[in-house]
Amino acid sequence: MLCGMAQKTFFSRKLAAILACGCVASGGSYAAGSAPASYDSELCVTAQRLLVNAGDELPVRVQRGSGNGFHVIQMSVDTDARAAVIAMSTTYRGESDEPAYIACKMVNRERLNAELGAAYPAPDRRCADINRYTYDTALNSLSSAERNRYLQDGRPLEFTDDTIIATGGEWLPVTLDDAITYSDDMVSVSAPSVEVPWNNEERNFYQGTKHCKLISVAALQRWMTDAAFKPDGLLVPLADKRCTAPATPDSTAGSCLFYFAPADAMFCQDYNGSGWNEAAAREECAARHASQDALKAAKNRYEGAGGIYDQRSCTDRPDSPPISGTCVFHCGTPDEKLWNVSGMLDPRMTKGCDLFVPANE
Repeated sequence: MLCGMAQKTFFSRKLAAILACGCVASGGSYAAGSAPASYDSELCVTAQRLLVNAGDELPVRVQRGSGNGFHVIQMSVDTDARAAVIAMSTTYRGESDEPAYIACKMVNRERLNAELGAAYPAPDRRCADINRYTYDTALNSLSSAERNRYLQDGRPLEFTDDTIIATGGEWLPVTLDDAITYSDDMVSVSAPSVEVPWNNEERNFYQGTKHCKLISVAALQRWMTDAAFKPDGLLVPLADKRCTAPATPDSTAGSCLFYFAPADAMFCQDYNGSGWNEAAAREECAARHASQDALKAAKNRYEGAGGIYDQRSCTDRPDSPPISGTCVFHCGTPDEKLWNVSGMLDPRMTKGCDLFVPANE
């Protein structure tokens, strides 16, 4: 749907409908010319409530992280506090210190209803709905002159259906600029998303989830006041994704053998980034599951009793399974790590990391 002058009335009605159903606790209106940093800092809270058609009666606890600190934290439901527990990571780009986009790991409506005995109503909403709401928030924050200038002369935006990615592992390396298409008269945004249905019998930690990578209100404000008027203007600065090889092919701080439930497979992970040390590697490994039986013993929760840590690299430890390929995560960063894949190569693994290196290379 277009987000330009022709759509101004549509978005006013859409915003009113969202607020009327109690999806978001507060409105999308800010003082003209303001930079609502508080909106972006709580965007995933707004997103979680909007996704399940809840107002502020739904408590939402936010876990914040970046890099590996975000990748290893998971969404869940706190039944004692009757709260959704979500994960949030903010990406900053360009010369500004304002956020470009925000990644949210959330729980879906079916899971919340099942685990809390709640009755949050249909419909199920999408990442695009949140982006449209943020668009209205940005538009309403402009001065009257800025708003009229953008609606009359700025390149319009459209928020199309979400780009559904098969697994969370594949979603992690995707950046929002991957989901933006530019033309002379339109910019299209298709939010990267992961949807895992809830299974009320299995109740695994990764089920009943919804992930979104969402445009920030700060990025939309910059677009509406500047970039939308430039032929080469970008909604989000492009990411530097050059990754040709891991920092080192072996571990600098030991390795961890563990079972990863979403892939239903064992992995041996090398901690090879410059920021890892033995203590940090042991701590990360301690949250893993040593086997499928260990996962079941933990009642399918994400936090495990510990993977199997060894000071040696995966290629040197005797209990490591044969390696058929290596997935490089966080390539070129201090928390770079290698997931060594055993057995048949799952095509998802070749797409779910910064770089995939087959064993024979």
